[in-house]
Amino acid sequence: MSASKTSTISNALSSPRDQAIRTLCSKYFHRALWLPETADHPKLRVTYSTTNNFDDASLPVILFIGPMFCSRWSALDSNKLARDCGLELTGDARPAMGGSTPVAINIRMKVWLETVPALLQKLDIEHISLMTHSAGAVYTLNTLLHHRTFLDPKAPSVAFLAPYVHIAASGATLTTLLSKLPIGMMDSWADLNIFINNKIMPSTSWSGGLLSSAASLFSSTASTDIPGTEVSTSTTPAERYGVDEETAKAIDNLSTKYKFAEDTNGVNDEAKLCLRKCEDADWGEAQDYAACIRSIAQNERTLQQQNPGRAKLKVEAFFSGSDIMIGKRGQEYFEQCWQQDEFKESVDFATKTYPKANHDSLIVDYKKGALRDVFEKVARSGGGV
Repeated sequence: MSASKTSTISNALSSPRDQAIRTLCSKYFHRALWLPETADHPKLRVTYSTTNNFDDASLPVILFIGPMFCSRWSALDSNKLARDCGLELTGDARPAMGGSTPVAINIRMKVWLETVPALLQKLDIEHISLMTHSAGAVYTLNTLLHHRTFLDPKAPSVAFLAPYVHIAASGATLTTLLSKLPIGMMDSWADLNIFINNKIMPSTSWSGGLLSSAASLFSSTASTDIPGTEVSTSTTPAERYGVDEETAKAIDNLSTKYKFAEDTNGVNDEAKLCLRKCEDADWGEAQDYAACIRSIAQNERTLQQQNPGRAKLKVEAFFSGSDIMIGKRGQEYFEQCWQQDEFKESVDFATKTYPKANHDSLIVDYKKGALRDVFEKVARSGGGV
């Protein structure tokens, strides 16, 4: 073979597109487990991912409970930052997302609670820290009640980033408008989401959910809850992935195609669940945030009484300066739920606002948002915020 042909083949193999494909095809981003059959459901496949440093058992682990458009690809977006900070992250795709088996809306929460111990057993993980974004808050509150033992006993922690609050408490204009849409339209959420994410919104939106991205369709609505709908970030793709600009661009483009080539119909039920658009939209113990958080605090008090030297649960809520999903009322409501005087002895709660961030950039912008802060705190503590 001539030198020129060899050079051509070498250049092709090392092209930005090929490097991107190798990154996206990493085994760490394409894992699966099976939940056994129960009286409520048949055998279920659950897809999940991890950061590519997951072979290091010495590092603290974050279980990321993602937003409405939650897929296993979350580990791709946070892979470099997690490695830089010295921790590992794992997260799964909810039913009917990215290869996970669809389930009825009334058992989505139950299936999640079955998934948590199965996932940690599969990964041989004993303790974790919890981190959640947006609609993942509903699942996270249930996790705190039902799977408290999985938190690191030396530094038990959970980080809520832009936690979703139902419109009954937030009064947010966008979600109020969407809640008035016919329930039949919710069954087209996935298709509309594909259009919005492919044609309107950048692929770096972690939330990726129609409740956030559809704000552009309601831009004529005047409200302080909708100060600007674009998902802007000062973090470049090259910084996010730790590669050159051309390869990073290829990763962005291809990952978007790959994400939406897979099943995304789960977002239809997630939208109905978030908006409580049907009677069987089960939020589990989080149906009433205030009551749920009170139960969590009571459980923590019991644990403290049983073991006075036990580390207190650390709960930190991170908010953006503007948030189209929950508005300021939603933020204040969530904070007040945790700030009861009787909780202070058993729960260490803190809150912080990032004035230059919005609902999505709070987690995708490493400079103006909260994600780097959360990762660094978990890494420093060896397991908790």
